[in-house]
Amino acid sequence: MDEDFMLQALAIATRAKAEGEPPFGALLVARTGLIVAGASDEVSRGRDLSLHAELNVVRRACQELGPDLRGSTLYTTVEPCPMCFTAAWLARVWRVVFGATMDAVFDATGGAQRELRFPAASLNAFSGEPLILVGGVLAKQCLWPFQSDRS
Repeated sequence: MDEDFMLQALAIATRAKAEGEPPFGALLVARTGLIVAGASDEVSRGRDLSLHAELNVVRRACQELGPDLRGSTLYTTVEPCPMCFTAAWLARVWRVVFGATMDAVFDATGGAQRELRFPAASLNAFSGEPLILVGGVLAKQCLWPFQSDRS
């Protein structure tokens, strides 16, 4: 099941890249298995560096369901940065499932993808109310859009 949702997030990331955005994709799935929201990075289009895929999808899900996303799962193609992890944590997302690590993206882009590389596992450990964190789901596939830019 996680792989199916990750493939959908990856499709969002691939479309974002084709539209000139960084190739990040995210989905918020309710406990029932229904997709509540999907989003990509919109930093170029929105001219706002905070418009990360995960933050966009949490915002949209909260607009749909309210600010308590208890029981939901956030699928994201890349390990969430501190801002995105915090948004999910504040909204009480139950699980975060990610593909590639931020370190892997940094290596694949030669540092061109600028992010704080603070591991989500460390943020989770410091949270006081850890959520379920699952990494490495389709990691190679999620990394591919970043690698395809390098020769």
